[in-house]
Amino acid sequence: MRPRINWVVAGIVLAAGLGGLPWGAAPAEAAEFRNPMISGHRLDWCLNWATDCGQPAADAFCRARGYPGATSFAPAHNIGASSPTKVISTGRICDQAFCDGFSRITCRETASREFTNPSLGGYRLDWCRSWAAECGQPAADAFCRAKGYSRAIGYAPAHDIGASTPTRVFSTGQICDQAFCDGFSSITCR
Repeated sequence: MRPRINWVVAGIVLAAGLGGLPWGAAPAEAAEFRNPMISGHRLDWCLNWATDCGQPAADAFCRARGYPGATSFAPAHNIGASSPTKVISTGRICDQAFCDGFSRITCRETASREFTNPSLGGYRLDWCRSWAAECGQPAADAFCRAKGYSRAIGYAPAHDIGASTPTRVFSTGQICDQAFCDGFSSITCR
């Protein structure tokens, strides 16, 4: 396995050196988890008890580890009696022979993306997640999660824009149209 990784890394370095990656872009990283576990148990095949199985559970597993979601996965059928599974959304344990889990999950790349003048529902995103509370990082994180990323790794304010460019509060949808309302000039999500 190690020689293959070295060839992949060499290919990425070569592509970057030849202009194969956009200027300033870092190569994306993906991770594969074999027999994925949560809290000492195998991950159950379903996000909720016997529902939302496969992709939803794999996506939740990846998001919990800071990745946007899963690109591929494979089942491990009928493992519950020998390796009890845990439902990721509730923590419920399935210890019967019919319980399925995952044999592997590959989480999507952790590439970042910058959003310039981020908006929400046709308005610029307000600096605060709630009205005059949870400002800066909490609002940026909520925006990134809504876009399928795990968190914000950078952001910049746009001060006093509300009178000319009203902002929308993420958690409540309230509009701030006064001169003192702040928004974001950029958010970088990962």
